[in-house]
Amino acid sequence: MKQAIYEHLKRHKKPTHPKELSRVFGLKRSVVRGLLNELVAEGKLERVRSRYQLPERGARVVGRLDLAKDGYGFVVREDGGPDLFIPEERLRGAWHGDRVEARIVGTDRRGRESGEVLRVLERARRNAVGNLRFSRGYAWLVPEDPRLPPRIKLRPEGLGVLPDGSRIAVRLVFPEESGAREVFGVFLERLGASGDDIEAETRAVILKHDLKDEFPEEVLAVARRVARSPIAPELERRVDLRDLSVFTIDGPDAKDFDDAIHLRRLEDGTFEVGIHIADVAHYVKEGSALDREAYARGTSVYLPGRVLPMLPEVLSNGVCSLVPGEDRLAVSVLVRLDREGKVLEHRFVESVIRSRARLTYPEVEAFLEGAAPSEALSPVAEDVKTLFALSQRLRAAREAEGAIFFDFPEVKVELGPKGEVHLIPIREEKARSLIEELMLLANRLVAAELEERGLPALFRVHEDPSEDRFRELSEALARLGYRLEAPTPAAYQKVLKAASGRPEAGVVATLLLRSLKLARYAEENLGHFGLAFRDYLHFTSPIRRYPDLVVHRVVKALIQGRLSEEKLLRWQRTFPQIAEHASVRERLAEAAERDLSKYHQARWARAHLGEVFEGTVSGVQSFGIFVMLDNGVEGFLRKEALKDDYYAYDPETLSLLGERTGRRIRLGERFRVQIAGASPALRQVDLVPAEEVKTLSEKKDGKKKRRVVGPPEGKDRPERPVKLTVNRVYFGEWQGEKKESEGKKRRR
Repeated sequence: MKQAIYEHLKRHKKPTHPKELSRVFGLKRSVVRGLLNELVAEGKLERVRSRYQLPERGARVVGRLDLAKDGYGFVVREDGGPDLFIPEERLRGAWHGDRVEARIVGTDRRGRESGEVLRVLERARRNAVGNLRFSRGYAWLVPEDPRLPPRIKLRPEGLGVLPDGSRIAVRLVFPEESGAREVFGVFLERLGASGDDIEAETRAVILKHDLKDEFPEEVLAVARRVARSPIAPELERRVDLRDLSVFTIDGPDAKDFDDAIHLRRLEDGTFEVGIHIADVAHYVKEGSALDREAYARGTSVYLPGRVLPMLPEVLSNGVCSLVPGEDRLAVSVLVRLDREGKVLEHRFVESVIRSRARLTYPEVEAFLEGAAPSEALSPVAEDVKTLFALSQRLRAAREAEGAIFFDFPEVKVELGPKGEVHLIPIREEKARSLIEELMLLANRLVAAELEERGLPALFRVHEDPSEDRFRELSEALARLGYRLEAPTPAAYQKVLKAASGRPEAGVVATLLLRSLKLARYAEENLGHFGLAFRDYLHFTSPIRRYPDLVVHRVVKALIQGRLSEEKLLRWQRTFPQIAEHASVRERLAEAAERDLSKYHQARWARAHLGEVFEGTVSGVQSFGIFVMLDNGVEGFLRKEALKDDYYAYDPETLSLLGERTGRRIRLGERFRVQIAGASPALRQVDLVPAEEVKTLSEKKDGKKKRRVVGPPEGKDRPERPVKLTVNRVYFGEWQGEKKESEGKKRRR
């Protein structure tokens, strides 16, 4: 309701008295005034006498600080307003990623709102990694991250025997907790040299992003104890579904199976579909040591060659994992569907199941493509076929409702026994779509039920684009000849379809993506724009995501009829903090996964120096282009390396334009490149244009004619379908909830 009041004030843009809002929303005036005061405290509104209005110049805003390498930054506002530019001299000790309160002070020469940081509300990082330097009697850390200060003073303890230049990790102590005038670092541990030591690099990433790799003994002891507790007493009160043909579908290397499915054909020609989720809440009690550790971690983290689970393995890979042939406790969503995939009814039950088969994406994909079923798949072959048909009808219904679909190729980084890098494309589109749609269905039904009953929940929200971003997007699309009718998912989808197959498809897709906000967790149901869902949350992965575990507790209390007033009030009070914390931990996990993946991709590139590959232009800047190879490795090609012309950057079309030839290099364009250099320590891959290996034509004098890959001089590249490759993590999760590789599954 607070967000609805805020949106109302944004639309009307005038000072408003609580009495008027009370009449509009049918709430008591005291309730409205309390919500308005909360918005004032968050910096979204200001109070002028007895009325409330949007902040004018000089007012305060709250958001995350996004710092550039050059020192300046932007506050990405929580209210969805335009980013606030912060000059370097006005940061006032705020660092990249910090949640800050800032004040608008004017506009800069480019017409952007400019401001200054007033105070840091929450620090984004606690540790830093860099090189030790001794200078003028002091010890200093020179951070590896260029967005951090160039040097940080260190306490001397633990540094006495370390040589100058050592790579170390330190804990950061900020002035607000120490009372000192500036931040300082406390030595944690010495790390191996950057670049070639895989274990040292993995450890550095864990420390840099404030992740946890070891469980406290107290937590392990509790986990072992609850894992040994017998489930026999539970069987008497639960719905027994052990006689059904339940099975799991996961990646070949998966070890924790937190979801399973079944199909039952009913006499009236309809189908019962069961989505069974591991009952982690039975083992992880609210407020226990296990629960506190799971909350602190927030999510499992899937690094190349290393998994940092949210729960100890005795639970995540043991009693909570829905392995075949074992009785397991679950919370099940039982849905009755007609042949068109329409939901006729549903119910939630605490259940006991026994999986009949552990299937993998590759074998299910092969079967759906026409191959004979494997031995494990044969008993449920007809069920798999029917479930796939139903899932496609569910997908079609989502598309009709306006859900936005992008094609995001994914590549998984795997390490061999000697640390060799293997880049494995994620395929099995049909098998993954089958599971994706069923998990989306369960998440959606749970969200709608809790919302309808007015129960507390942690929703997965993806808010509508702000008015400013929508206006900027509409203007940019208009320059390309497209009309965006409204800030709705259906309108976005319409533009995407209109651009499909055209040379500017990549530009259009990127503009649409950049207008969207990041998905996050919230205690309020604000809808999910990308999925075009009014109600949505995360319920299906409680082994690896803390918000799912929290939602399970609410659903179980609903099933058991134990929704006491005290419990509801406690959840209402604590859920906002949990939502914010879970969102922050998710971003840290994503950053760590991306960081280490880039490191290994650079290692792969270094092993393939001089080789030629096909790729897709994934980014265009004034100083060059980013090209993502088909195996997921992204490198940078400097503008100076394009020898066939001088290229100028065209910001309106996000492209480079050759001044002499008229050649335009766009997003989504296919490009042939050669790997010219790679630095794992810097996560950097350097590319140059590759010449065609084959002879293109022979001159009459017998000399071979060669050219740089691209269209002939003076001509544009012929129109043909292009496939956009975009860095998913940069733009944020919004598009759909795929059951992906184990490292990305928790974001569903």
